[in-house]
Amino acid sequence: MHLSWTAHGNQEHYLWHLADGNEVRVVDGHHGHHGHQEFMEPEEAFLAALASCHLLSFLTEAAREGLAVTSYDDDPQGILGQNDQAKIYMQTMVLQPLVTFSGEQPSIATIQALHQRAHEKCFIAQSVRSEVRIEPAVSYTHLRAHETRH
Repeated sequence: MHLSWTAHGNQEHYLWHLADGNEVRVVDGHHGHHGHQEFMEPEEAFLAALASCHLLSFLTEAAREGLAVTSYDDDPQGILGQNDQAKIYMQTMVLQPLVTFSGEQPSIATIQALHQRAHEKCFIAQSVRSEVRIEPAVSYTHLRAHETRH
């Protein structure tokens, strides 16, 4: 990865040049550029990295249990706050994954245990001072499938 910024034009935008040749356009969200879909904010990238790490750890843990994940969707949220030194930081990061499985449907307790193990093995989650909360979403389809078996 390579980062580049040039002192011309709009100085709040810059590029991440990824190893595969792709570029990500980045904007400083602190300067009122929220909502520009063509730009990513560093805070958004930080949250996406955490959510991605959790996803990959979860898929690994589910596979170890012999569970077939067919989809995984998340709408992670980040909450900025101030620390004791009045410095802005990512205070809380909330993951809200909705996972669907094929075949045998695991119980909600099993899903929660998989998320806990995934969180413990996610190196990004283990590297941050932010509070990281995992609040799995549960589909009504999953609940109905599980209830009909008991």
